[in-house]
Amino acid sequence: MQKKYRWGLRLLTIGYCIYMIFFAKIYQFMALNVFLAYIPIEISFHLKKVNSKFFVILSVLWLLFYPNAPYLFTDFFHLELLPIYQGMDYIFGLSLSGWLSFSLLAIGICAWGLIGMNTFFTVFSEFRKRQLIKKKWHQAVLFLAVNLLSSLAIFVGRFDRLHSVHLFTQPINTLKIIFFDWSIEKLGFILILTGFQLVLLMAINGIKTDSC
Repeated sequence: MQKKYRWGLRLLTIGYCIYMIFFAKIYQFMALNVFLAYIPIEISFHLKKVNSKFFVILSVLWLLFYPNAPYLFTDFFHLELLPIYQGMDYIFGLSLSGWLSFSLLAIGICAWGLIGMNTFFTVFSEFRKRQLIKKKWHQAVLFLAVNLLSSLAIFVGRFDRLHSVHLFTQPINTLKIIFFDWSIEKLGFILILTGFQLVLLMAINGIKTDSC
């Protein structure tokens, strides 16, 4: 992202979070979710400036918080809380406050979700420039691994109610839940969400390519 747009995004993020905390009737939780999804965006702004040692550190921090971006798309389930949803016989109600809430939810999900996922390409571009990954099959493996780990993180965030910050506050218990508690449903969810993320990333990359 160009420097002239960064402060605009920062201010927009602050404004969105403040509004959702104090004025949103049913979607206050979006303030935290959007803030967490913004962290990898902010990290991506600084990757080109640092030396190789700090680049690796920032990349690890980016990886820890990156899943918060695609996680936002699972918040679409909360549309059922809207007053415009009144059952299968009357799905679209004319409630301006309801449609405002819909717009705020959709903006938070789509804007910060897509911008956050776009940082994926920023990080990988820097890895290639710094020659930390050279062979194409290394790139493919890392590409798939990041998406699988992200899907795993989305699962524990959605169903085990863990956030990225728990890796710092409860590291042992968090790692146990993430890597040692498994089920068929968990594996299936990870595979589905990995495919979902790959499609979104291909779409984002396609839009970027067309705009060049």
